[in-house]
Amino acid sequence: MSSTHSVPATPVSGVADEGDYHETDWQQVAIFGAGLALGLALGAGTALLTAPQSGEETRAALRGRARRLGRTTSRRSRDAWEELKDELESAKMALRRRRAKRTAQRDMRRDLEREAAE
Repeated sequence: MSSTHSVPATPVSGVADEGDYHETDWQQVAIFGAGLALGLALGAGTALLTAPQSGEETRAALRGRARRLGRTTSRRSRDAWEELKDELESAKMALRRRRAKRTAQRDMRRDLEREAAE
């Protein structure tokens, strides 16, 4: 069994409190990195060997999907802008009605005050 080499323990925060030490085992990090690279290479190779279409067919399919996605996104964004425009128009009309109502109430109050004063 091989021995692992460790970097001497150093305080994490610079203060030497018990339990605040962090060791890095670089051999384990290297083994993990090598395993990750091997897994990526095997996965890519397997994908290439088992692909049901040629590269040109796959690229054409991806282009078609991208175009459809673009059209759908464009249509949805247009619809969203139209809905927003309608909502803003409704809010603007509601504000106008509220202002008109306040003005009418204020005018009515003034008229009543004038009549009461006469």
